Amino acid sequence: MGRRKKTSGKGDKEILINVGPVEKRVAILRDGELADFFLEREGSENYAGSIYKGKVSSIIPGIEAAFVDIGMEKNGFLHVSDVVDKGNVLRELLPGEEAAAAVKKSSRKRMPKIGSILKQGEEIMVQVVKEAISTKGPRLTSFISLPGRYIVLTPFDPSIGISRRISEREERNRIRGIVKKMKFPDGMGCIVRTVAENRSEKELISELKYLMNLWDRIRGRADREKAPVTVYEEYGVVLKMIRDKFTEDISRLVVDSKEEYNRIIKFLKAFMPSLRKKVKLYNSRAPLFQKYDLEKRIDQIFERKVPLKSGGYLIIEQTEALVVIDVNTGSYTGRKSLEQTAFKTNIEAAEEIPKQLLLRDMGGIIIIDFIDMEVRSHRDRIFSVLQENLQNDKARISLRAISQFGIVEMTRQRMQKSLESTSHIECPYCRGKGVVKSAETIAIGTARKIDRALSLSEKKIKDLKVTVHPGVYEAMVSNQARMLSDIQRKYRCKIEIREDSTFHIEDVVIEER
Repeated sequence: MGRRKKTSGKGDKEILINVGPVEKRVAILRDGELADFFLEREGSENYAGSIYKGKVSSIIPGIEAAFVDIGMEKNGFLHVSDVVDKGNVLRELLPGEEAAAAVKKSSRKRMPKIGSILKQGEEIMVQVVKEAISTKGPRLTSFISLPGRYIVLTPFDPSIGISRRISEREERNRIRGIVKKMKFPDGMGCIVRTVAENRSEKELISELKYLMNLWDRIRGRADREKAPVTVYEEYGVVLKMIRDKFTEDISRLVVDSKEEYNRIIKFLKAFMPSLRKKVKLYNSRAPLFQKYDLEKRIDQIFERKVPLKSGGYLIIEQTEALVVIDVNTGSYTGRKSLEQTAFKTNIEAAEEIPKQLLLRDMGGIIIIDFIDMEVRSHRDRIFSVLQENLQNDKARISLRAISQFGIVEMTRQRMQKSLESTSHIECPYCRGKGVVKSAETIAIGTARKIDRALSLSEKKIKDLKVTVHPGVYEAMVSNQARMLSDIQRKYRCKIEIREDSTFHIEDVVIEER
């Protein structure tokens, strides 16, 4: 099937949700092009945003931090700066005269010592702000925040903030006036999100009341339960995406699961009823992502080499803490000079790199090696284009000016594992020098290939034999009832899975018997 034609309208945006037996995938398209992609798999759910009642397992004075047991495999990391704000301890979370006295003795310009605030064995409520990555446990904070559609409730911060992207003074004053009508308990405040612009007073007040009631339930559970325990679990990938990204500028949302469709409609009915008409249930024979020609584009997210329009390319190398992006001219030689060739390739790279960072969800320290340019104005222009294209990224980004050697250093907020580390494992063949898809990813992909082959076949196929690597065989057989039963029933085709120990893990052979 050829690429689906771009939808009409400037800046047209669609959200597609594919629900499989063991994973959920969300693709956001802008003018028919893949702009963002999310993946959630059973057993590897995201915990950023979830709230726990934990127990302090150890105090580390040398780094002014504590490790907190929140019931996960790895203890969470809590730095003193995430407990203290301008010399004020969150006494709601840390009751006792010792904590209060420690603050009084400390200058407002100097943080108290972690040992004077927290004690080993003490119980504390914390929120995950960054998920466990590799050998590091989750990063925690005691500055709890509860995000809603329009407002983020801050139970331990009394200030009222409004998104800077709401720029008109009249609108900012209107929103501030609405929020101030709510009588917050002492020490509680909120942050108004960009999507609150032009929303009615009823919508904003209704959400604030919901968030306050939610916080009361969380505190009630924390009071009743013994640490470590989860007291609030953040939404899964679908509802979280709808809360944060399903806005009026989205032309349609298409989901291929009746159960998920009903959950979405129920959620929208409670929080965003005006958007329900944009949700469509997909029930055609061909798989949803195949219909939109997305599978190949999703696979390209994990490619090391990314082509540019004129023949140049990017090489993206990712380590645990560092991402290196190298820009190359490739087959593009230009017509005027080496400087112009480098400039054009770098412009294309500056436009493409932010897209790749967003799609791959890469974070940490990022080094971009643009092609050397002699002309200062060219370097300035490249940096300006890079900055402009990074505006679409809502992650916190810090950027340093391009050097005379074409190097840009930047950091990008990382709250969870990158997309690659979620769906790939360290390559057993090259001992960690590269990555291959995991057996589960190959198994899921094989099920999709079978579905696609049967849907495109012009004749009735009654029997298929599928030969795979033993690891993939095990993944398919353990989930076979869910992975293949729907396909077999849908096409009335018997599917036999066989293993071959000589196969590379990514080798798959599908044959008609």
